[in-house]
Amino acid sequence: MKPFAIGIDIGGTNFRIGTVDADGRTRHFEKNSSRIFREADAARQLATRIKDYIKAHTLEEQILGVGIGVPSLVSRDCLRILSTPNLKGFEGEHFVRDLEEALSLPVFLDRDVNFLLLDDLKTLSLENKESVLGFYVGTGLGNALYINGELYRGRNGAAGELGHIPLYDVTEECTCGNLGCAETRMSGRYLEVLAKQYFPREDVHFLFELFGNHPVLEKFVRDLALPIATEINILDPEAVILSGGVLYMPSFPRELLKTEILKHLRKPYPYKTLEMHFLDHTEESAVRGAGFSVHSSFYSPSAAKADFK
Repeated sequence: MKPFAIGIDIGGTNFRIGTVDADGRTRHFEKNSSRIFREADAARQLATRIKDYIKAHTLEEQILGVGIGVPSLVSRDCLRILSTPNLKGFEGEHFVRDLEEALSLPVFLDRDVNFLLLDDLKTLSLENKESVLGFYVGTGLGNALYINGELYRGRNGAAGELGHIPLYDVTEECTCGNLGCAETRMSGRYLEVLAKQYFPREDVHFLFELFGNHPVLEKFVRDLALPIATEINILDPEAVILSGGVLYMPSFPRELLKTEILKHLRKPYPYKTLEMHFLDHTEESAVRGAGFSVHSSFYSPSAAKADFK
């Protein structure tokens, strides 16, 4: 068995890549701009980057496959990117097929939050749980679902779009094109709106450190608890993971968020039995999760891609 997988995390700003072994150790980590993927023919650009990376680190004949996480809507079969507003060059019918042909390696595509959840489950030793929900508050409001021991994607691959549930009496347009999505009020993007309106001279990154008791910031935290508590009440999971750049801004009131979530949970259950975990990610978290997806496929032969056995 070849010892390594390549894990890739592509965001609207950064492109991260690393080599991941079966125990989750990452080496040869690199971070570059993802700007080149905003144009047409991004799959070809990505294939070239991967080939150059393999050559630079002398990894020929050592790679099982490539896991790629994207901030996008991915088809249920994980072969196509259906919608990705910030990386238009990736949208198309044959994304995985084209990459596999170019690399002569199996490619495992998924939403970035699904790969984050895979890494979080290992980091927190929650792999044996049957149901875990991941809530990731960054530029948007990300969400991943682990139900009955596997990632849940829904009929079309669109499950877990918590940031796009509609809010009552909210009319702001979301990046998805709908009006009043949760992300318009509960995301890092909305914090930037609040910063311009109430704290125009301050860096948004330090808002909670400087103005943590301000009513608009407290309202932001209390509002953020509502969609999270709603999903918990619907799915009754064993555990939830709360992470993302917003929750780890300096002095973000994580205890207030926890208190507000618990306040809105159905009593006595899921309130009494729910495990709640806060976890700070590193630059390598989603890269490791992408690598895990490759290794886990080959550990389970029935799940591996037949063409590459």
